[in-house]
Amino acid sequence: MRNYLKLTHRRSAQIVPSLMMLPYVCFMFFCGIIPIGYGILEVRNPSWVNMDGGPETFIKVLQDFRVGPAFINVFFLILIFVPLMAVTVLSISLLLDATDLRGNALIRLLFLIPALIPTGVAVLFWVSVVGPDVVWDHSNIRWFIGSIAFSTGIGSWIVIQYGSLRSIPPEVLEAGIIDGCNRFQLAIRLKLPMISKYVAYMVILLIVSALQIFNEPNLLMFTNMTTDWSLSQIAFSYAFKAADFAGSSALSIMMLIPNIILALLFVFLTDFIKKSKNS
Repeated sequence: MRNYLKLTHRRSAQIVPSLMMLPYVCFMFFCGIIPIGYGILEVRNPSWVNMDGGPETFIKVLQDFRVGPAFINVFFLILIFVPLMAVTVLSISLLLDATDLRGNALIRLLFLIPALIPTGVAVLFWVSVVGPDVVWDHSNIRWFIGSIAFSTGIGSWIVIQYGSLRSIPPEVLEAGIIDGCNRFQLAIRLKLPMISKYVAYMVILLIVSALQIFNEPNLLMFTNMTTDWSLSQIAFSYAFKAADFAGSSALSIMMLIPNIILALLFVFLTDFIKKSKNS
């Protein structure tokens, strides 16, 4: 009887995680793998950008005069706003973790509120802030779009990174205090190295979101400067304005490649997966 109970417990311990993973696997298969496979097959078909079809569609899409400026816009977000958001998130999270206040939970809730605001509402808010007298050009529209993405995304990441800081064992911090570390040294020498994999995860997702940015420039098309501002908008234009699904698929696949590379780097250069298994 005891052996039977052990065997049943062992089987349930193996089945339950599989059942919990099943919805994710189904969504990944139907919403990820199948669309990617269909997109690869679609590139072979003739289209407006490449009447012959085939792999040359990738080259033809890159020769589109809109792709270069869109790539510069996306690279601007990655170069300026991704480091700015990462530094701001870590600074505020470390300050919250180092400060023992009664209203700490309320402060975290206040930081989370901007993340609950839809992008459309954020665009309307920022448009009302700058006023109707602003002269839109290609230089300030980048800062405007970056500010919208910054304001709507920073709050949730502060809460996430604060949670990762709270997972550090108190014994480690007490040992650092005994060794003579002040709060700044604890943050730089102990806390940041111990949450480095979560920081890497955040940076990768910020880069991916910058590469795929769509809503912010799409909601600012009234300025007549953001019709094809991002790569995602160009892919959307290929598919639903020019009915060129092969060109849209080719550009989407090329946008997917950096995301896959970043994901593989995260998996193999950090111990995130290994730690999860051990836990």
